[in-house]
Amino acid sequence: MWIGRMGNALALAGQSAASTAFLTCFYLLSFLPTMLSPMVASLSGAGKHDEVKAKVSETLSLCNIMGFVGMLVLTLKPMWMLQLVLASDAPALEVAIPYLRLRALSLIPSIITATSFAAFRGTLDTKTPLYVCIASSAIKLVLDPFFIFHSGLGAAGATISTLISETVASVINFYLLWKRDLIDINLVTKIPTKKSLLPMLAGGGIMMVRQIAINVCTLASSRASQSIDSTGVSAAAFGILMQIYTIGFVVHVAMQGAAAAIIPTELAKSGVKKARTVANRLFSWSVVTGCALGIIQVSVLPFILKLFTPLEEIQKAIVAPAVVASILHAVNGPRFVGEGEMMGLSSFRDLTLITLGGMAILLGALRTSLGNSVQGIMIAQLMFCSYQTITLVLHYLFVGKLKFPFSREKLN
Repeated sequence: MWIGRMGNALALAGQSAASTAFLTCFYLLSFLPTMLSPMVASLSGAGKHDEVKAKVSETLSLCNIMGFVGMLVLTLKPMWMLQLVLASDAPALEVAIPYLRLRALSLIPSIITATSFAAFRGTLDTKTPLYVCIASSAIKLVLDPFFIFHSGLGAAGATISTLISETVASVINFYLLWKRDLIDINLVTKIPTKKSLLPMLAGGGIMMVRQIAINVCTLASSRASQSIDSTGVSAAAFGILMQIYTIGFVVHVAMQGAAAAIIPTELAKSGVKKARTVANRLFSWSVVTGCALGIIQVSVLPFILKLFTPLEEIQKAIVAPAVVASILHAVNGPRFVGEGEMMGLSSFRDLTLITLGGMAILLGALRTSLGNSVQGIMIAQLMFCSYQTITLVLHYLFVGKLKFPFSREKLN
């Protein structure tokens, strides 16, 4: 938001490209936290605390190692990632390179926080991640204006406030994990053994393929927006639109996390029938929350655009695509619960195959005229998400571990 208020379209475009590159690396490395939550939920539901403790500790150790490697790559060779989003002669590189180098320093704290949140959700503790997130966001909100406007770093100053807030969050999370006896310091500070490493990487390999597919979709959409014009207006509009969408997106992610934790816990404690009842309730609420988020976003849009940028040409470029983004919220409600249900029940292979199908649809759409405008890119995203939602719901009803016991007698 504060970068948008600098009134510089290229600054926004560069920040958007660098953020996409960072998040691509982050999500590529955070496939293990994605798997951790349902694992912890299943083990915790079965009363196996020692195994929970070992699993969280080993995941945290491996994530930190991968995070360190990722940080080095982004810091020393930022163009390796940025070339996936920007052309080699793009004007936005002037902002994107220093921004990404500094943003990379927060990769390890971000992964520690993601792993910690996954562990908390797995034990059905949703309040702790919320409180830590609020505290971290408050720190960033206070520090952003100073580092952007008064540190001499410009847009890259936002990365310093992010580093501070993420570091504080990671320290708090690590302390809380230790205090609640969810980690073993000895296991966290050493490389996982081959015996514990192989099962994680075996399942993690499938999820990494899914993460790659999601990242390809993100990069393709961002690159398309960066290629529309050389002024940075379209890229800036797309970047701001994604920021606005993300405000509601966190609700979908919360629903996904709830599904990934609650459903396997109920399955372990009470069996298939109870787990199915919980899943049905989550799907119902996801429809309500998705529609509500869409209505809220399209309603408040005229009032919040000026908070993100004073440039009228960017504001105008956002309006029509924002309507499509509002529809995305309604479509994505059941999608994220469906993903959470499959994660919680370890249906990683099927989930990955569904994501790969969605990736093919998105990439094909972007190669048409849809890829020549921000609104077209959002329509391509809508096609991707609609396919995902329909397929995930059908999988839940007819294929998954909680599939409904349809029979001729019941149908008659």
